[in-house]
Amino acid sequence: MLKQRLLFLLVLILSLSSCATTSDLTLSDSAEKDYHKAQSLMSEEFYGRANLYLGKFTAKYPYSRFATPAEILHMKAAYLNEEFILSEVLSNRFLEAHPNHPERDYVEYILGMSYFHQSESEHHEQVFSKKARKTFEDLLQRSPDNAYAAETTANLKIIINRIAEHEMIIGKFYFDHEYYVGAANRFTVVKNDFLESDIAPESLYWLAASYIELEQHDYAQEVITTLSQQFSGNAWQKKAENLM
Repeated sequence: MLKQRLLFLLVLILSLSSCATTSDLTLSDSAEKDYHKAQSLMSEEFYGRANLYLGKFTAKYPYSRFATPAEILHMKAAYLNEEFILSEVLSNRFLEAHPNHPERDYVEYILGMSYFHQSESEHHEQVFSKKARKTFEDLLQRSPDNAYAAETTANLKIIINRIAEHEMIIGKFYFDHEYYVGAANRFTVVKNDFLESDIAPESLYWLAASYIELEQHDYAQEVITTLSQQFSGNAWQKKAENLM
C-alpha cells in the first residue's frame, strides 16, 4: 500500500512539474518581454527550457529587433545543453545570414566546438574532426586575437593529433599486412598535412620503412632527412638511421 502511495505521489509531482514547465514556456505578445524571459532562463542555467522557449520565440518574432540576438542566445542554449547537432545547425545558419555580424567570432567558436564535441576517437572516421579543424583555423586566421583564441588553439592541437593518429592507425594496418603502397599513402598524409602533430616522427619513420619495402631508397632517404631536420634527437629519428 505504501509503495502504491509513493508511486502515485511521484506521478503527481511529475505531472505538476510538466504542467509548470509547459506554462513557463508560453510566450506573451511582447517580443521584448519574451526575450528578457529567455535571458532569465539562461542566467538560471535552465538551458533545455531556454532552448525550447527560444525555438518558439524565433518562430513567432522573426522580424523583431530581438530576432538576431535571440538566434545567438538559441545556439548558446543548444550548445550548453549539449545539443551539438542543433548548435551546429543554428551557428551555420547564422553565419550564412550574418557573415559580418560583430559577434561572428563567438558564433564561429560555437560552430567549431559543436564539431569538436561530435568528433570521435582516432579509431573512427574523422569527418567532424576535419570540420572542427577547418573552423578553428579559419577563426584563428581571420581573427588571431579573438577572445576564444587560447581555447581554440588548444582544441585545434587535439583535433590535429586525432586526425593524424587516425591516418597513422590505417597506415600501420596496411604496413603490417604488407600493403606498402597504401601504407605510404597514409603516412604521406601525415607528412604533408600534420607535421606539427605528436605522431609525426613515428609516422615519418614508417613512411621511410614503407619506401624501403617498395625499394624506393631515394624517397626513403629524403624522408629520413626530413625526420632528422624536424625532429633531431627524437627516438624515431635515431631508429630511422638504422633503416638504410
